[in-house]
Amino acid sequence: AVLALAFFGSKRLHQTILRPVPPARVPVRTPSPMSASCVLGGMSKREKSSDTVSTFDRSEGASSCDEAVELPRQDLYSLLLGPSHVGTASILFAWWPTAEAWSHNELIERCTRCLPGARPGVDLVALPRLGEVEELWAAWAAQQGLGAWQALWFDPFPQHGASRAAPTPPELALDEVVAALPAHTALGSTFFYPMYLTSAMAVACERYGMPAVGDAADHRICQLGCAKAWLHPHVNPRKRVPSLRNALPAASAGPAAAVRGPWGYIASSTEELREAMRRLRGELPCGTRFVLKPSWASGGDGIILNVKEEQLGSFDFPPGEEHTVILEEFVEGRGDSPTLYMLAAEPCGPLADQILADNGTVNDGNCWPSVLASEQLTQTCVAAAKDIQRVWGLSSQWGLDFVVDRHGTPIIVDLNMGRPNGNFSVRLWESRFCQHLYMHTSSWKPPAGITAKVLFGALQKRGLAWDPGSLQGVLVYQHFHGQSSAYVVASASSWEKVDSYVGRLQVLMAELSDGGSGDSAYVVR
Repeated sequence: AVLALAFFGSKRLHQTILRPVPPARVPVRTPSPMSASCVLGGMSKREKSSDTVSTFDRSEGASSCDEAVELPRQDLYSLLLGPSHVGTASILFAWWPTAEAWSHNELIERCTRCLPGARPGVDLVALPRLGEVEELWAAWAAQQGLGAWQALWFDPFPQHGASRAAPTPPELALDEVVAALPAHTALGSTFFYPMYLTSAMAVACERYGMPAVGDAADHRICQLGCAKAWLHPHVNPRKRVPSLRNALPAASAGPAAAVRGPWGYIASSTEELREAMRRLRGELPCGTRFVLKPSWASGGDGIILNVKEEQLGSFDFPPGEEHTVILEEFVEGRGDSPTLYMLAAEPCGPLADQILADNGTVNDGNCWPSVLASEQLTQTCVAAAKDIQRVWGLSSQWGLDFVVDRHGTPIIVDLNMGRPNGNFSVRLWESRFCQHLYMHTSSWKPPAGITAKVLFGALQKRGLAWDPGSLQGVLVYQHFHGQSSAYVVASASSWEKVDSYVGRLQVLMAELSDGGSGDSAYVVR
């Protein structure tokens, strides 16, 4: 068994790895191939309510395609905006970072993460006026058939006064973006979809008369960015509020429960942190290792693996008791690490497999739908998500990460709330087609000198570029030198076809990385 850690706040994506192939696959019944004219979600008029798609049946004893479970085809745009708005409303994707994280690298990565979700001729995208983003947009728009009017550019680093009342960069960006809206845009039917729906963004939306998509960061339970702390009760009974243990019917049974969070506590001081370790040592098997992580941090910041008691005293708590730290068990998994995307109370299709590297510490992307998850595991995870949703009452997209431990128990290791999850725009893109795609999402770090135009051309010449006619190929939607840049490999045919594309893509990436710079940096064979 490999070690799968009970913390997946770190979503670092770097050099791609091949998706692990399972021991066996059960044949899957899929709809017959459909033409590219069947694209949905704003550009096609064909109705799709009756379309169905099968999931893998990996239960023991399954021996034929007839045993596969069929699911209705989802229109995620309808779930996101409401069915009454589909066909009449557009989305303004403004996936910029918060004011506290406003930096060059954050801007180029977050703002472009939405590109697959923008429908040609329908939606709008707010982008920072930076050279590498302008270059990417030009190549992407040409490839995908988006109009120049669909990109709304803003000054990423505006000059403003030093007054405490001065507007923040996101507020200034929104004002600039709204001022640049095309003349035909109706604010009342343009849904503003930010990465983070802060109070300032919500107020600005009301001022402009734009409906907002997302859940307010200031949730009644806690800040959505700190939702992972809700997985555990406070170690101090006087500070204790309801947690995951109260939300899941079996969670109070402890580590042997059918589905649960990692066993742990939150603490607000060094003394409480030591008390949490003392309690956990008494509640868990001898030899259990522990993980310490700040509940307010993201991206893996501040995490200490296999933390020892002598290290607890050196942990620095920020001022104010609102900051807590999590001390929880280190979960040893059997290799399964599924993730589930939700839209309010509805799952966005089946589970996906997280592609993990470095003993489970690095997430290299997802494979969707899951190759490893049984139908029983899927239903168990969905039921747990619905129990959590009944407590939180979220209205937009959120997600859960799991680790399946050595006993087959799914452990909820992270709650991803308050922003669209990493691959959600790819899921939006996928939902525009009449049949499900098999998708491998990951990233790489493009070498200097290889422009987006060069990469797109190389993909086309190698026969790797996404082909909407055959519904298969590689779709690259980020391209930043030396920085993790995302892509998706998809096929309506099979995982075998996806594997073939991934292997050929890795060969091309290796050649580009070793071949120097300029338009002649690759050799087409």
